[in-house]
Amino acid sequence: MSDQLERVRFGPYRLVRELSASPVGQRWLALLESDQSSHAVYRFPSLPDRVWRRRHTRAMHVLAELHHPHLLAVEMYSFEVGDEPWVVTPYTGNHDNIVLLRDVVQAKGESLSAAEAERAVLQVLEGIGYAHSVGVCNGPVVMGQLLVDRRGRVLIELYGVARALAGLETGNSELVRDEVRSVVEIAYRLVTGLDADEPRIRACRLVKKLPRAFEEWLEEGLHPSGGFRTAEEAISKLPHRRSEPEPSRVRTVLGRLATWSR
Repeated sequence: MSDQLERVRFGPYRLVRELSASPVGQRWLALLESDQSSHAVYRFPSLPDRVWRRRHTRAMHVLAELHHPHLLAVEMYSFEVGDEPWVVTPYTGNHDNIVLLRDVVQAKGESLSAAEAERAVLQVLEGIGYAHSVGVCNGPVVMGQLLVDRRGRVLIELYGVARALAGLETGNSELVRDEVRSVVEIAYRLVTGLDADEPRIRACRLVKKLPRAFEEWLEEGLHPSGGFRTAEEAISKLPHRRSEPEPSRVRTVLGRLATWSR
């Protein structure tokens, strides 16, 4: 156990207990004692090399500048003893743990309805569309990055950090297309319970009464030589995009994700 954990503090935050692990590092529930608010504190592996420390600092600085309701915000970051990067974000989970979208899907029987899936991927597409508009890319989004907060919103965890730490370029049109396709693959997974690997079975053959418009959206987005060029294009072609008065809020079926988050 590190010195940081033995004194159970990180700056003004008191570490309460360890949470489920994140793909990027360890994660704790923390309390900001000045206002009694809950936060998540991430501890990354030690970065003794100066180049890696610069990459990490740059990645967190970029993410801290992104402000969108479907991107997990960075509130504070620094290096502690042993060159360990620590990062603070809002706490999105319930009284037990962080809630992932895949947890909600499993609790509902391994799949969502087309309406639920559409609302979930709309929020993800809105988040990546905003990031792309300011020149930041994540690369393919995976289910393990998608959090659900207590209001039922879907948020992308630490968007673009892994790519930045690898020292990769910001992105290009091909990377944008691949990232958007990954969200369509998530939509396929949400409604069918299967990965969208080739040879892929059409979703309508796996899901009874799947709306034709949603099936066509999936097929266009997953076409081997096509797909949506941008998040905005993918959003514009979602079946219910124009009929949703508040597309970034989950107010019907997906709103019950909040119930699973309590």
